[in-house]
Amino acid sequence: MSPHSRSADGTVKKVRYSRIIVFTVLTFALSWGFDVLTEHIGRQRGISSGITQPWGMLVPATVALFLKMFVYRDSGIHVKNNRGKPRLIPYALFILTALYGALVIVGSVLPLPESIVPGIGALLFTVWTLFTFFVYAHSDGKALERAGLSLKHKELGLRFILGIVLFFGIQALCNLIFGLGEFRGVTDRIYSIPVPAPLYYPALAVLFLSVTVIGVPLSGLAAVFGEEYGWRGYLQSETIPIGTVKGVLCVGAIWGVWHIPVIMRGVHTYPPTPLGFGCALVFFILWGMIQGYAVMKTGCIWIAAFMHGVVNSVYGFMLSYIVRPHDMLFSFGLGLYGIASLFIIVLIILRDPVWKKRVEIPA
Repeated sequence: MSPHSRSADGTVKKVRYSRIIVFTVLTFALSWGFDVLTEHIGRQRGISSGITQPWGMLVPATVALFLKMFVYRDSGIHVKNNRGKPRLIPYALFILTALYGALVIVGSVLPLPESIVPGIGALLFTVWTLFTFFVYAHSDGKALERAGLSLKHKELGLRFILGIVLFFGIQALCNLIFGLGEFRGVTDRIYSIPVPAPLYYPALAVLFLSVTVIGVPLSGLAAVFGEEYGWRGYLQSETIPIGTVKGVLCVGAIWGVWHIPVIMRGVHTYPPTPLGFGCALVFFILWGMIQGYAVMKTGCIWIAAFMHGVVNSVYGFMLSYIVRPHDMLFSFGLGLYGIASLFIIVLIILRDPVWKKRVEIPA
């Protein structure tokens, strides 16, 4: 494994192992440690505390931004180098992380109604998204570019989004065709909205496009930005000097291991069994390749974040309203057959010449 990578202009960038280790250790320690703490407090007081996941998703970007803004002076967004308006976006993320962390602790200590913490948390996340839109609209394009927060290659990003929708649609259809799941049929509500039976399918289509593909990913943009900026923005930029494919694979593997507490809690698609953990690790490596590929192709972390939100939202929609597999492991989608399909897609995208270039990640 070479400790160097030669960029397109001929310069050599060394692998900064210390920065990889510091980021990884801090991210795991904060997210896993906070998860253990709140779960322990909740059990001690007889209160269910499965509410830490959104906070954990904020941690990777919070750690990465803190290091780049206050520790590493050679960073383009260090406080001494960056005075533009886009700096308000990470400051708002710091505040969101602190507020939501405090909210989770309160919810772990006090016997609050189950909907209180998620409800207030959703409001905080939405406020961050709206604030980000406001800052973006009032920021200079060059300032956004310097901060690594510009939105570009939107048409290519749209193709990635449509590809995700098509992938999970085909996976649901395969589950139905091969008898691996059952069609959900007509229900009386969609997203808790009462829908008359004659209008069910038109309403399903409208809500899928407006809520599943757009609304839910935007409202939860802070959480998926938290993951993508940390993993695909910061860590990927530090690992690809060992080789683009190797670096992206490493990030995917670390990303998969990071999800272990969520899987152990039983709230993820994969069951907390050796086979479940194995499938999860392979899935996160493969999907990490796609997310990393999107960042390299577009140079835009926002597209990767929105893709992440669309994956979560569309997959949940397919399970709830289209086809739910009989066995989550032996099925298409995120099951073994879906992972095999994903492997074929990764083999195809690996043919793109972008993997042979030294691509600067916007972080």
